[in-house]
Amino acid sequence: MVVAVVLLAAGLVGFFADPLHLPEGLLGVLDQRASVIGMFVGIAGLLVAGAALLAQLRSPFPPSVPVSAQPPAGQIVGGQVLGPGAVSASGAGAVATGSNHGVIVTGDGALITMTSAASRPPLPAMSVVTVPSAGLVGLPRLPSAVFIGRQQDLDVLERTLSAGPGVITQAVVGLGGIGKSELALQYAHHHRGVYRLVWWVAAEDPEQIQAALAALCRALCAGTAPTAAAQATEAEAEAWALAWLAASGGWLVVFDNVEDIDHLQPYLGRLISGHVLITSRRDIGWQELGTVLRLGVLSRPAAVALLLQTIGAPAAFDPALAEELAEELGELPLALKQAGTYIARTPGMDLAGYLRLLRTAPRQALAADPDRSQAGPHRRGEVGRVVARVWAVSGARIAQMDPLAVRVLEVLACYAPDDLPCEVLYGLDGIEETAILKALGLLASYSMINQSPDGRRVSVHRLVQAVTLSSMSEHERAATRAIAAELLQSVLPPDPERSSSWPGYAQLLPHARAVLAPDSPAMESVIDYLDARRDYRTAHILQRHRITALHEKLGPEHPETLNARFNLALWSGEDGDAARARDQFAALVPVLERVLGPEHPNTLTTRANLALYSGKAGDAVGARDQYAALVSVLERVSGSEHPATVTARDNLAFWTKLAKWPFLRLLG
Repeated sequence: MVVAVVLLAAGLVGFFADPLHLPEGLLGVLDQRASVIGMFVGIAGLLVAGAALLAQLRSPFPPSVPVSAQPPAGQIVGGQVLGPGAVSASGAGAVATGSNHGVIVTGDGALITMTSAASRPPLPAMSVVTVPSAGLVGLPRLPSAVFIGRQQDLDVLERTLSAGPGVITQAVVGLGGIGKSELALQYAHHHRGVYRLVWWVAAEDPEQIQAALAALCRALCAGTAPTAAAQATEAEAEAWALAWLAASGGWLVVFDNVEDIDHLQPYLGRLISGHVLITSRRDIGWQELGTVLRLGVLSRPAAVALLLQTIGAPAAFDPALAEELAEELGELPLALKQAGTYIARTPGMDLAGYLRLLRTAPRQALAADPDRSQAGPHRRGEVGRVVARVWAVSGARIAQMDPLAVRVLEVLACYAPDDLPCEVLYGLDGIEETAILKALGLLASYSMINQSPDGRRVSVHRLVQAVTLSSMSEHERAATRAIAAELLQSVLPPDPERSSSWPGYAQLLPHARAVLAPDSPAMESVIDYLDARRDYRTAHILQRHRITALHEKLGPEHPETLNARFNLALWSGEDGDAARARDQFAALVPVLERVLGPEHPNTLTTRANLALYSGKAGDAVGARDQYAALVSVLERVSGSEHPATVTARDNLAFWTKLAKWPFLRLLG
C-alpha cells in the first residue's frame, strides 16, 4: 500500500509540472506519459490496498443481523437465552454478546483477545434440566425453633396458596420486626416436600432479585451444565431461570422484603404457574397481584410465651415481670426474641434489668447484642440489632421520599400509641391538610403507623415511638412535645362540663395525659371533664401531678396550689378513700388558716370536709366535735340561716347520734 501511494504522488508531480521546464523531444513526451501511467498505477494500488484492509478488519465478526430481526433480551433462540445487548449469531443457535468480542490494542501495541459469548458453552435447553428427586430447596437459614402465636396466619397462607391453578400470589405486609420473613420461612420450610423447588429471593432492590434468580439458574444447571451456568452473565442466568419458572410448575418462590411493587411486575407478568410469596414493609398495591395478609403483633399470652421460651427455664422468672416486659415491647415478635436472647446470653442480665434498660435507653436496648463469641452465625443476622436497623432503613427511605413524613412521625411519637384523631395534626407548622394526609399515607405504606378503616385515626407502635424519640436530641424532644401539646390544646372541646363535650375529651384523654403539661390550662380542663364525669380516680392521679408542678412553679401557698390541694382531697373522698381524704384535709386546714385566715369561707369549707371524712373514716366522735366547733363559727360569721350553717348543723345531729349509738351505722 505504501508503494502505491509513492507511485501516485510521483505521477501527479510529473503531470502537473511547468511545461516550460519539460525536456525537449521524444524523451520529454515519454517522461510525461510515464508520470500519467505512474499516477494511474498508484490509484489502482491504493484501491486494492484499501479493499484488503477492509476485508481484514471485518473478518473476525460474524455476519450481521438487522436490528429489526434481533430477538428481545431474554428470548429463547435455538435453545439459548439472549441477555441484554446480545446479538444472535449464525450456526447452532450460538449466542454472542455484542460488547464481549473483538480485539483491544493497548498503548504499547500489546493485543488482548476478549472472551466472546460465542466461545462460551451455551446454557442448556430447559427440557434437559431435571430437578433432583428430593427437590431443590434454597432457603437462607433454618426456621426458628421458637415460633409461637402464628398458627392462624400459617393456615391462611396454606389455604390461599393451595387454591386453584395458575400463578397464586400472596403478600404478607407489616411493620419491620413483626415477623413477616419468619412466617414465610416457616411456611416454606414446612411445605418444602409439597414443591419440586423452593427458592428464596432477597428482593429489596432489582440487583438483589437478579442475583438470586441467577443463583437459581446455576443451582438448576449444576448437574447438567455447571460450566455454562458459571460462565453465563447475571442477566443471561436470570433470564434463563425466569424462563424455566415460566415453563415449569410445582415451585414456590419467596420474594422477601420487597421495597417497590414495580420491582416485581416484570417477573410476575411472565409466570404461568407456581406459587409466589411476598413479604414487604410497604402496604401498598399488593391487591393488584393477589391476596394480602396484614400481620399484627402477637397476643399477650403468646408474647409472654415467646419471651420465656427464648430465655429458657421460664420457671426461674417472674411471669408477671415477663408480661410487663412483653407489654413494654408492644408484643413485637422480633423485639421479644431479641430481648429474650440478650437476657439468656448476658451474664447478670434479667427481666428487671432489661426493663430498666428499655425504659431509660430504648435505642441501646433494641440494639443490644451479647458477646459475638456466644452468638451463632445466623442468630446475629436474625436478632442482633435488627429492630433498630430495620426502622433506621425505613426512616431513611421515608425521609428521601417526603421529609414531612418524618416530621409527622416525630410528633406522633409524643402522643399515646393508639387512636389519635388525624385532625390533631392538621395545624402542624401551618402545612395544608392534604400534605399531612399524604405524609400519613406514606408512613402507613411502610407500616410505621396504622390507620383506622375510615382513615380518621392513626396508631403507632410504642417501640417505634421510643426509637423515634430517642433518635432526637433533648432540645428537639422538648420542642416537639411543646408543638404536640399546642396541637392537642387547639382541638379540645370548649366546655368540659357539658355532656356534649365529653366524647371529644374521652377520645383525646390518653393523648392529653401524654403531652399536656400538668400545670397547663388545658390539663385543668381535662381534670374538670373527669370531675364532671365522676371519674375521680383518674382525676386524682392527674391532680397529684398538677399539684407538684404548681408547687414548683407558683409556690406551696399560692391560691391556685391550695385550690388544687382541696380538689385532690375531695376526689380522694369521692373515690371511696375516706381516710386519705381526712388526712389531706387535715394537712390543708392549718395552711389555709395561716394564709387566708381562720374565718375565710375556703377555710371553713375545708374544716367542714375534714369533719365529714373523719366520720366516714370511722371517727364519729371526732366528726361530732369538729361539727360542734364549726357550727358556732358559722352562726357568727355567716348567720344561723346560711345554707352552710344549716348543713353543718344537720351533720352535727347525724354524727351525734352515731357517736351515741354506733349500731345505727350498720342499719344505715
